[in-house]
Amino acid sequence: MKGLYAITDCDRLSADSLISATGQILRAGVVALQYRNKSGSHARKKYEAGELQQLCKEHNSLFIINDDLQLAVSTGSDGVHLGREDCDCKTARNELGPEAVIGISCYNSVETALAAQEDGADYVAFGSFFPSSSKQNTTVAEPDIIRQAKARVSLPVAAIGGITPANCWTLIEHGADMVAVISSIYQARDPYSAVMEFNRYLFRKYDE
Repeated sequence: MKGLYAITDCDRLSADSLISATGQILRAGVVALQYRNKSGSHARKKYEAGELQQLCKEHNSLFIINDDLQLAVSTGSDGVHLGREDCDCKTARNELGPEAVIGISCYNSVETALAAQEDGADYVAFGSFFPSSSKQNTTVAEPDIIRQAKARVSLPVAAIGGITPANCWTLIEHGADMVAVISSIYQARDPYSAVMEFNRYLFRKYDE
């Protein structure tokens, strides 16, 4: 898993706007799309998840559900992303099966990443690295946590939190396999071009 990891901006976009922007984002090329909706109704989540999952299939991107294990099961998503207040990795694996992609938020703790690897996670995520307009009261992480994790954990590492094309390079240089973004692409005037700008940095690193 290497590349841009898009996370939906459901709080600030209507369903139609979300789906339209996601189509542009996926067309530009992302490794995965995470559906993150903390406050929507069950009906809205079911509708959006179905539409976005179909778009991911069309563009060969993984479709990951944030937090909601039952929604992941009911939609047949590619996997789930779990935080400290969600169910554990083993429970998710039992529900979703051996082929599911399970990601774990590790904030600023390599020990949490090691435990996630032991429990069978497929990738780990660290952050927030920069101030974020999408998430408030986040745990702060320093870029060197990525280097530390890469030295001790064999899983792909994602970086998240306030990442823009202007600041992503330091995280990539420290070893991030994926950069996860919300506002920088969903609030961009041209989401397609915003993704392409990120991809120029990411592909530059992979080509070295």
